[in-house]
Amino acid sequence: MHGLDDEFVTVNGNRYSIYIGSSVTCGHGAIVHGPCAVGDGSFIGFQSIVFDAVLGQGVFVSNHALVTGGVRVADNRFIPPGAVIDTQEQANRLGQTPQDKKQFVKEVQRINQAFPASYQVLFGKKRCIMPY
Repeated sequence: MHGLDDEFVTVNGNRYSIYIGSSVTCGHGAIVHGPCAVGDGSFIGFQSIVFDAVLGQGVFVSNHALVTGGVRVADNRFIPPGAVIDTQEQANRLGQTPQDKKQFVKEVQRINQAFPASYQVLFGKKRCIMPY
């Protein structure tokens, strides 16, 4: 993620260089560059880029896609692998996120949420040693 000092998006009346909603998943190598907003439950795929864009809730950005140009992507839209969405007309033509992609996101989140407990089993609890 990388934000800019002087460029913002407005979400719920507040200004942000980058706004990330709840339950958002960013894949390996994804770049989120402000000004941008990513709505709740969205997925940013591997090696994809979101720059100068606003994504609604439940947007699925597939691998190697680029979303830029100040576009606003409506809720629950699907951006295909390798797509370049850089005009509002392209963003407006996007279809709904397929059910199998929604299930994929839930499974990725389930696996990621299991990591902390697994790490504790593998490595034990962190200990804090206080100097006396």
